[in-house]
Amino acid sequence: MRDILLLGKKIIADKSPVIFKYSPSDDWQNYWDVMTGEWKHENGYLIGSEPGNFGGILMSKEKYEDDVMFSFTIGTVLPATRDVNAVFCAHWNEKRDYIGESYVCGLNGWYEDKSGIEKILDSSKDGGDQRGVYSTTAAYRYQPGTEVRMTAGSIQGHTFMVVDDVLISELIDPTPIVGGHVGFSAYCTKLKIRDIEVRKIYWEEFIQKYKPEF
Repeated sequence: MRDILLLGKKIIADKSPVIFKYSPSDDWQNYWDVMTGEWKHENGYLIGSEPGNFGGILMSKEKYEDDVMFSFTIGTVLPATRDVNAVFCAHWNEKRDYIGESYVCGLNGWYEDKSGIEKILDSSKDGGDQRGVYSTTAAYRYQPGTEVRMTAGSIQGHTFMVVDDVLISELIDPTPIVGGHVGFSAYCTKLKIRDIEVRKIYWEEFIQKYKPEF
């Protein structure tokens, strides 16, 4: 894993200790809770699907109080083409029985093949989402059926998503969610996931300044 350069911050990969490492196997339900959708283990992958217009959520049993980032190899299972999504700093709304305050990051999502990060304040399966800040782009396009290596996380609300060592999205939340679960969201799609890793983030101030070009 490479260091990650954010606005004013540098995440040092070698100093960010691994606190959870998992290769999917038949024991997957010891570590993950199926909240919505259909999830299973198959040939070394976690396979998640949800045909409805909402997220099939798989959430870690572990709740992380420190700033963490998690990495995973993920792709759609064809003919599914969209919403390669993960959640972090995630919480569950027991009353609505659906995902509550959380950050969602994804590729080929937001109904128009966009990629980015969104803060959910609260949501429901009937579409009654209460959204906070979000940042999306149409510049990055995920190739359906391929596998990519994603890393997502938050430093006190300074959120980020890296795909194949390239920073795709960065969002600074002025009212951050601190702590929570990590997981995945198969939103009207079918996903396969392997090689999952959670690290406690170690970062240093990154002073940025220009040198004269002329």
